[in-house]
Amino acid sequence: MLHRYVTLRLDGETYPLAGNVREIFDTLLGTSAWYLKTIGLQLVAETFAVSLFRMLAESSKDAILRQVCRRILQDEARHMGFGMLSLPAVVAEASSAERREMEDFAVWALNRTLRGIFPLAAYEDMGFDRGDIEEIKHLRRERAAGGDETAFRKYFRRDLHAGLVRNLRKVGVLTPRIEPDIAALGISLAA
Repeated sequence: MLHRYVTLRLDGETYPLAGNVREIFDTLLGTSAWYLKTIGLQLVAETFAVSLFRMLAESSKDAILRQVCRRILQDEARHMGFGMLSLPAVVAEASSAERREMEDFAVWALNRTLRGIFPLAAYEDMGFDRGDIEEIKHLRRERAAGGDETAFRKYFRRDLHAGLVRNLRKVGVLTPRIEPDIAALGISLAA
């Protein structure tokens, strides 16, 4: 549904996945451990997607996009439900080595998801050269570091972080051992 909407609205123009996003999916496809796939997809990637689609459903001026996002949210809720139901028992029964693997994987997936997503191809298509793009990246990092965000981005970040903390805690993957790593990503553990 979203693909059709984007294809119609953007005349079929699409861009490749950012390198870190592709790395996440390649890693998830390459692992045989279903619980890592579930952590990466249903807890990290889909929590990100739910926050994004919720924001778009609530704030878009395009009525069709709002409806598409609402339908996607219904589907994403089912996907996340699988992880939320299946993982707590698996985490509780895991050996200490398996638990560390799950915790470390969650941190890795969060790091890849929250850092470095930049639509390089879109900027290149708009005619920006390498120098312009580096300046834009620098300005984005500066704004983020200084807390200078739009209301949309601030609300999205708060919703995303609260969802990540809640879901990771609920399944038992957010432990005192990885709390410093999570906090280093700018995620408030009080969420």
